[in-house]
Amino acid sequence: KPLAASAWDLAKARHLLVRAGFGGTPEDVAKLHALGLHGAVNYLVDFKKQPPAEVAFAAHPKEQPRNHESALQNDEQRRLRERRVAQDRKQMQDMRVWWLRRMIESPRPLEEKLTLFWHGQIPVQYTTVGDSYYMYLQNQLFRDHAAGNFTALLHGIAHDAAMLKYLNNDTNVKGRANENLAREIMELFSMGRDQGYTEIDIRQGARALTGYTYDAATGQFRFISDRHDTEPKTILGKTGNYCGDDFVRLILDTPYPAKFIARQLFSFFTHPDPSIDSVEALAGILKANNYELTPLLENLFLSEEFYSAKAMSNEVKSPVQLIVGLHRDLGLKTPDYAYLSSALRDMGQELFEPPSVFGWQPGRSWITTSRILGRYNVLAEDLQSRARSGKAGVDVVGTLLAGKAFKNHAEVVDYLVKCVWVVPLSEGKRQALIEFLKPLPDPAQWSANPD
Repeated sequence: KPLAASAWDLAKARHLLVRAGFGGTPEDVAKLHALGLHGAVNYLVDFKKQPPAEVAFAAHPKEQPRNHESALQNDEQRRLRERRVAQDRKQMQDMRVWWLRRMIESPRPLEEKLTLFWHGQIPVQYTTVGDSYYMYLQNQLFRDHAAGNFTALLHGIAHDAAMLKYLNNDTNVKGRANENLAREIMELFSMGRDQGYTEIDIRQGARALTGYTYDAATGQFRFISDRHDTEPKTILGKTGNYCGDDFVRLILDTPYPAKFIARQLFSFFTHPDPSIDSVEALAGILKANNYELTPLLENLFLSEEFYSAKAMSNEVKSPVQLIVGLHRDLGLKTPDYAYLSSALRDMGQELFEPPSVFGWQPGRSWITTSRILGRYNVLAEDLQSRARSGKAGVDVVGTLLAGKAFKNHAEVVDYLVKCVWVVPLSEGKRQALIEFLKPLPDPAQWSANPD
């Protein structure tokens, strides 16, 4: 059921900007609110009308061993191998910084939010893959199909070097089928556990995926026909001489993927307990539009349920959402991205390193006793790290004062509350924050002494 146009207000505009992105300043929220409900949803979902993120990064394929290395002494071989590994790890660290910066700075926040969603929904670990360039190609695959077509994305995953290596499909050959990729495509990526398939379907799907591998030097997909099982296979009740792409097609011909993806997207963007009716409605939209994701997202973000009390102000943010949201909510510029990237690892969410094939577990798992202290310390360090002496950092006071004039401490508190909260602040807590700021000079004097 769509939200009534009369119910659209600033709180709901901020909720939309936080969930369909990572957040934004009060000025960003006001601009979104002025567009009206349909205009705001269209602005965020049809993000390719906005300019792309201007965050340059050039990833390079991993250096391959030279032919002459086999003739070198063992110590020399080891030294060259360790140098290649170190170079690749350095590129991986640079990629983490690059993607974090994209999430904070991109004018297309939903594009990056969906890229993060797919990275957690279809996870691959760099430490297992061991090739940063493969991870880069997969990250771009997720971004290219972020709100595009799920059919194209699932076919892309069956051809993706990072996934093929992570789930050992490079060893999946005729007569010795490896079931890892077939199992995860069905169970975790498209249908859901025990939904419409059997162990026989997994084994037959693995046979269909034989010969699907990649070129080690470039990360490009390769099909090696000599390794492919050409005998008939029976998958989901149909028999034929199927390949891996046929396997994906047969899965998508069933009703299960539409329901599975609808549930996963609803849970990620709204709340973790969707009704059967909501899932069925969204699945119907997805199936009717041949797995195009944009109509589903538009309907979700226009719905009453998306703005319900169960959804608003009721999410435990992941570390990435917390860090990115802080900078977007306050409009903070030039943070120390390298520090933030390492801080995310300490908080339990290192980019390109989900903990398993199940991805990161959402909700209260993020706020254990140790992690809640880590979150506090990271935010405190970040907000205290002013740019000075050539070191990157954020200037909170400078950001607050840019284009604004606060007459007293109460106005500062009210502005900050508007930046980071949807729900109103109780008067008692508001007064406590005002009292906390009172030892500082009046805000009108801050520009003269920002320290």
